[in-house]
Amino acid sequence: MYLSRQIKKIIEPAYNKVADWCVSLFYYIPIKNNKIVFIKGNGDGYGCNLKYVAEEIIRQQLPYDLIWLVNKMSEPIPIEIRKVKFNRIKAVYEIATAQVIITNSKTLIKLRKKPTQKLIYIPHGQPGAKCAEGDAFLPQTYIESSKKHSAMTDVFVSMGTYHTQVLKDTFWVPKHAEIWECGFPRNDQYYQDTTEKQKELREKLSIPEDYRIVLYAPTFRDNNSTDAYSLDLQQVLTSLEKKTGDKWMFFITLHPNFKWFKKPIYKFGKYVWNMSDYPDIHELMLIVDVVISDYSSVILDFANTHRPAFLYSPDIEEYTKMRGLKPMYFHLPFTLSRTNDELNNTILNFDEKDYELRLSKFQEIYGSVDDGHAAVRFVKQLEKILL
Repeated sequence: MYLSRQIKKIIEPAYNKVADWCVSLFYYIPIKNNKIVFIKGNGDGYGCNLKYVAEEIIRQQLPYDLIWLVNKMSEPIPIEIRKVKFNRIKAVYEIATAQVIITNSKTLIKLRKKPTQKLIYIPHGQPGAKCAEGDAFLPQTYIESSKKHSAMTDVFVSMGTYHTQVLKDTFWVPKHAEIWECGFPRNDQYYQDTTEKQKELREKLSIPEDYRIVLYAPTFRDNNSTDAYSLDLQQVLTSLEKKTGDKWMFFITLHPNFKWFKKPIYKFGKYVWNMSDYPDIHELMLIVDVVISDYSSVILDFANTHRPAFLYSPDIEEYTKMRGLKPMYFHLPFTLSRTNDELNNTILNFDEKDYELRLSKFQEIYGSVDDGHAAVRFVKQLEKILL
């Protein structure tokens, strides 16, 4: 094991240099007009909006060559999509010869972009509540990298008018780029009948039949501190059981930026599950009854279900100084709690009618165009590129 690691340390830098050289070499290879390459983060699984775009293309039986870059070739992906190892020379070739590249992050990719290629960026989060990109307190190295990514991007995908303005204000959208206000394809499922899918998912995960699920999905902290993840899990379960009369269990999904999540600060067990490795949190939320988060936009995606959601943000002053929060955050339709006692009082006093009114008011001001047809709208726009 030690010897193999040492060999890898020697070979990997040389391999990367060859891959970088291939970026320039492959620039002279013609593109394939029906090829689409999907890049989720740094090859981290099959999910987010990209998954639902790919599946809509498959559903419509469009004649496109679909490639998904992965870190693990064992990643379960539909047979209609070709898997290629991320950050390998083969991946550099596929990117260089693709007509369209679709990504959900600002990670710079190994690409010398050709005039006939299109780079499409579908944000992995909903910009608007917390500060991001140009109005966040981020390292200069990241900002420069993000600006380069934006300069190459031809299409930014938006959820609606407010989201479009955020993109224009803070994401360095170049003059040549389009903004498609088609919504987020990953949220289509919340407007569809997913009864059978929910049943299959519960069976696949072996969820106890008589248990309901509360999901805790906090975002990361730029200083890597874990102090804010002080949610009293047992107290929440007790409050939910008292409020509803049902049995409850926890799913916990920690942000990929948490380098420590494999050494959890929570004690996982029979009714507290670590779901951080699950590749698609939006699919997971189909079977979730309640979400608790802090500054993550996942709570806004969940709002499409109209199920209860709560904010637990004990470090709000510190987070505001560290990352920044927009005025929108303080108009979210979810009750904000700073302590465990406040949160549990909020759960016990939750009023569904009041919650629906707050959701409706928020939608009027900040709402998206999500309605179950975002993937169809996106693919319709995509077809114009791939004619």
